[in-house]
Amino acid sequence: MTMKDERLQVRVDPAAKQTLERAAAATHLSLSAFVLEAAQARVEEVLPERSIISLKPEAAAAFARALAEPGTVNTRLAAALSRLRKFDWLD
Repeated sequence: MTMKDERLQVRVDPAAKQTLERAAAATHLSLSAFVLEAAQARVEEVLPERSIISLKPEAAAAFARALAEPGTVNTRLAAALSRLRKFDWLD
């Protein structure tokens, strides 16, 4: 078991605290455990998006070349881009 000796303090308004307490009670957790669990879940969403990718030198050079060279639009892609979209939510 890991010793918990670090402290995290957060100031919230009374309404926010009451909402957090209700949610904690609904999940049968203490307020601290609920907030920590919610924060940890957010950490697992945020950090993987910001991972560092390590590449071998040859792969890094190929990646850099691909970024530096503009892409080409072939006729099939151009036709697809010129068609009207059926879904408004794609904008």
